[in-house]
Amino acid sequence: MQAVGVNIGLVLACTVLLTGCATVVAQLEPQLVSERLPFVQDGKTSKEEVFRSLGEPDNRYEGGRILTYTKCEDGHWVGNIRCSPERTNTLMNTLILVFGPDDVVERHSVVLVK
Repeated sequence: MQAVGVNIGLVLACTVLLTGCATVVAQLEPQLVSERLPFVQDGKTSKEEVFRSLGEPDNRYEGGRILTYTKCEDGHWVGNIRCSPERTNTLMNTLILVFGPDDVVERHSVVLVK
C-alpha cells in the first residue's frame, strides 16, 4: 500500500510540473469528490466505465494503472486536451484514478491546481 501513496505523490508532482507556473495544489475533500463524480466509486467502477464517461485521459502512468483527467472552465472533465494556457489565474481540477489489477478503481482523488 505504501507504493500506492508514493505513486499518487509522483502523479501530483508531475501534475504540478506539467502545469507550468503552478503555485497551489490542494486535494478536495472525499465528500466533494463523491458529489462531483458520483459514478466513480472505489472498488466498483471499471476502467471501461471511466473511458465511456470521460473518454481518453490526459495522462497515463505505470502502464495505464494511473489515469488523470482535467476539468476546464466549461465544467467538463476532459482528456487529451489542456485548458487554455493564457488563463493562468484559473483553478483547474485534476482527477487522479488508481486502478487495481482487475482494472477497477482502487482509489481516486481530485486536486485543485492554480
